[in-house]
Amino acid sequence: MLIPNKDHSEDLARCLESLYRNAGWDDLEVLVLENNSTQAETFACYGRAQQQYPNCRVLTYKGGFNFSAINNFGARHATGEHLLLLNNDIQVETPGFVRELLSYSQRPDVGAVGAKLFYPDGTIQHAGVFIGLGGSAGHSHKGHPRDSGGDMYRLATTQNMCAVTGACLMVKKELYDRFGGLDEENFAVAYNDVDFCLRLWQSGLLNVMTPFAAAVHHESKSRGDDTRAGGEKQARYEREKARFCARYAGLMQQGDPYYNPHFTLLYENYGYK
Repeated sequence: MLIPNKDHSEDLARCLESLYRNAGWDDLEVLVLENNSTQAETFACYGRAQQQYPNCRVLTYKGGFNFSAINNFGARHATGEHLLLLNNDIQVETPGFVRELLSYSQRPDVGAVGAKLFYPDGTIQHAGVFIGLGGSAGHSHKGHPRDSGGDMYRLATTQNMCAVTGACLMVKKELYDRFGGLDEENFAVAYNDVDFCLRLWQSGLLNVMTPFAAAVHHESKSRGDDTRAGGEKQARYEREKARFCARYAGLMQQGDPYYNPHFTLLYENYGYK
């Protein structure tokens, strides 16, 4: 597990507790990737976590926030056969969570595997990524009720997708290394996960979303929402979005093969055009 972290010790503690309680898999290696924390409580939390949880280590990444570079740094130190990229604001809910993701990640024809994520209010935050939504990429059934089956039961069915979110993404370490990990230069913070998944998919591998691994995602709680942040954060997001749209212009024009062309690309609500 690779968990980037800067302060927000309560979020990290909740993430680790829920992960170890619900993993359903004993052979875990958890790497907390420390990046520029300043609060004393954060380092106290690190000490407690390494004592409390087996095979939990804290590694320090020196440099500014670059989500891609931090995860690539962690991947170089990981010793397991599979990597799970996990945000520190994820709260795992489903018993057997890691086992469920592994059931697909271990298949030779599968690239990335993602989970179904909820907002704290119980609505859907992520059930896979569709290319073209919102002019770039968006989440399947975003905002639908937690107990909704979705269009044609897609919220209750394991399925192939072009991409899944890097907030919770499992992949074989061999594949991560072979494809060069996340793109540090072009997608430091945004779109790195979708770009990585698309590189896997374009090579002939399947990316999978399973609703039987579920978690709450307190989205952007740690860093805020860059799309509305203003200043350099938002400007960087817009640059990365433009690079993504240029790199995958052909796919966006063709249309996501897993998304019905009769549905809207304006919103993430699975509504008709």
